Amino acid sequence: MPRTAARISVNPLPPQEALAFWRGKVPVTPEAFRAMTDAARTRAFAVSGMARLDRVAALQTALADALEKGESLATFKGRIGDILQEQGWSGNAWRVENLFRTNVQQAYQAGRYAQQRATVQDRPFWQYDAVGDRRTRPGHAALDGMVYPADHEFWNANYPPNGFRCRCGVRSLSRRQVEREGLTVRRDMPGPTVWTDPATGMEHFVAMPGADRGFAVNPGRDWLAGLAPGPLDDGAVTFPPALVLCRRGGPAFADGDDPCRPPLAKLDPRHILPVTNADILPRGLAPADYVLAFLKEFGLTDIDASTAIRLPGVKLPVVIGKGLFIDKATGDWKLSKNARDQHVLLLARTIKSPWEIWQVPAKLSGKACTTLRMIRLFRDGEKQVGGFGVCNLVNGRGWVGTTAFMPKADRSERRILEYLEAQRTGVLLYREP
Repeated sequence: MPRTAARISVNPLPPQEALAFWRGKVPVTPEAFRAMTDAARTRAFAVSGMARLDRVAALQTALADALEKGESLATFKGRIGDILQEQGWSGNAWRVENLFRTNVQQAYQAGRYAQQRATVQDRPFWQYDAVGDRRTRPGHAALDGMVYPADHEFWNANYPPNGFRCRCGVRSLSRRQVEREGLTVRRDMPGPTVWTDPATGMEHFVAMPGADRGFAVNPGRDWLAGLAPGPLDDGAVTFPPALVLCRRGGPAFADGDDPCRPPLAKLDPRHILPVTNADILPRGLAPADYVLAFLKEFGLTDIDASTAIRLPGVKLPVVIGKGLFIDKATGDWKLSKNARDQHVLLLARTIKSPWEIWQVPAKLSGKACTTLRMIRLFRDGEKQVGGFGVCNLVNGRGWVGTTAFMPKADRSERRILEYLEAQRTGVLLYREP
């Protein structure tokens, strides 16, 4: 009997990292998008000329479906025909193609960045790969073949996509590949150059090779660094379940004998954690060393990595990353003030094991928002000191850590407790039993 050949079926798998990046975006109006910083735009989705938020959200969902199913542009256009007709864009093929290709490419490249970061120990060098055909922009083509270390600042502004409908990519390389192919690993940022079009021989002076205006960011890096919620369900760290004692609204709970707010000065000693010499880091370390020590308490070994954790009494996940120690206005480290640097291990314990968690209405840049406040008391010798952490709620999807510090560790114990008492407002979500 002749053998029957086995039939093998190959089904494409959805790009999980790209989908996770895309689903973490928040639909916003073009006006709100323009008011954001470039980094903040990483976590937002807007469509130029589309003011109705319901249509923006519908397009975001349609693009997510296209990513998951691997749809073509023609199929995507067919599915969103009603939206295009309502918007008056049915005959604007260029606008729809630009919307589709730019956003799908951004999601794919963010997912690719996440994959390459996961293998960076084995493949520590990245090479810029421009398509090199007649549609490649000179500013992108001038970067083609350049190799930089994966952690080089070049990739902060030049990881694709670097413009509307940009098709560039990045190739990861092992040390052996770099040596075998005779590649040069660059350290300096690219400068003005002349690029020669191989098809025509025409020379183009490129004043500043790299990303087009408005694209000098790395969406994948910002996503993993905690500027946008990452995958919240897979691999999230879960801390002990909550014991919710009180859920009361109002601007603040009453002082005195209110069981929802017992005075910190009378706190049972079992809730005050001791401080050992190992808990205080030495002075004079580089800021990145302090931040990495903090991240290691959450199982992170890469300073650009982030993770989602679960806190007792808090339904939505909390994203932890280096953004806790970065000044959002300047981009500088905020470690020296209030001795954050030496106390980062205590700050990690405050977030991982808070004594209380409060949900508080607040304002951020003049806009209403919701924050979490985590409080933990420590005893350092004869004196009590406090750890204090803050997270902001991002569009109801997840909490993103914004700051953590010791409230003036050089103050008297009385002043420290007064400061922490003032933070105990809003709704009590959790208190350690």
